[in-house]
Parts: sequence; structure tokens; C-alpha cells
Amino acid sequence: MHRRPVLDKGYIELEEWMGGDAAVIRAARICYQSTAKTPGADERLIRRELRREPKVNTIFEHAVFRWHVKCPIFVARQWMRHRIGSFNELSLRYCIAERSYYVPVTVSDTEAYRAHMEASFDLYERLVAAGWRKEQARGVLGTAIYTEFIWTVNAWSLMNWLTKRLDKAAQWEHRQYALAALEIWREVMPLTANAFAEIVLHHLGLEE
Repeated sequence: MHRRPVLDKGYIELEEWMGGDAAVIRAARICYQSTAKTPGADERLIRRELRREPKVNTIFEHAVFRWHVKCPIFVARQWMRHRIGSFNELSLRYCIAERSYYVPVTVSDTEAYRAHMEASFDLYERLVAAGWRKEQARGVLGTAIYTEFIWTVNAWSLMNWLTKRLDKAAQWEHRQYALAALEIWREVMPLTANAFAEIVLHHLGLEE
């Protein structure tokens, strides 16, 4: 299973993927009806395409990934602003919110924070028990509570997201998901992922 824990209670999991490096190579070579004539030719092809200016992204769009993510709502909202790929999120209109929320590890005093989060869940559960609609009662919960969503995205759009969310200026919590996703991606699509890390991320100073 390609899954990594992230933050205190979250994770990112690659549920399914299609194509991988082979799909990129096939898409690139059909343009010229070419074949690899020497060892390492396909890897060199991928690296050449990643260096190309202007970028030719379509060959990377034939590799597709479906991720399952559990993260704080504030991370999910940043994620979905990228408008790349397709998202489906757990609905608090129909599901009872799980008493699960993110607690930062970078701060020293979290007692008041935890007390507030617990109180908000207490109120939420009382309202639901009193007959409030779940879609209305959820209004008392904060954006640190955990949500879950499915994200289906092609490799080009995945690289777009990684470039932005691995940046040092990106919110730390979101960056942890990008680091975990990059680690998983390297396992299933090594030629493209490693070339991307070395050529694009290293050039931008984002590769650790």
C-alpha cells in the first residue's frame, strides 16, 4: 500500500494509478513513431521533455493518479484552490463529523486550543442530538478539523501542485502532504518523478 502518515492524524494514500512512465514514453514516441534504440533512451527522452522550453505538457497528462487524503479543512481548502484534477470530499451534510482535529506541534501551549476544539465538538453533538440538521450544526466547527477527499489528477498537474506546495513559502502543514506525495510518486513513476525532482525542484531550490 502506498500510504504515508502526515501531521498528527492525517495521511495521504495512492489508491490507484494508470500508465506511469510507460504512458509518458508512449505519448512522446507516437509523435515520431520512434522506439528506444539504446539503453537509457526512454529516461533521456523524459528528461529532455522536462527541460524543453516552452513546456510540452500533454505527454505527461496520460499518467493518472487517484489519491485519498485525510487533512485539516484549512489544508483541503488550499489544495482545492489549485483547480487541477477532480475532487470529491466527505460531506458533513450527510455524515457525522468525527471528533478529530489537528493540533500544531510547533507551539508550546495548546491547552486553550484543545479546550476550544473539544467545546466546539460538544456543542456540535448537542445540536445534532437536539434535532439540528447536520449541515447547520457543522457551522460551529473550525477549519482545523480533519476532512477526507479523493483527488484524481494527471502527472503534469501533480507536478504543478508539487512545485507550488513544496515552496518554502507554502504553509508548513500543506508542505508535509506534498513531501509525502512526492515520496510515493517516486515509487510508482521513478523515471519522471526523479527527473522532475532533479531538473525542476532542484533548479527552484525546493528539493531537500
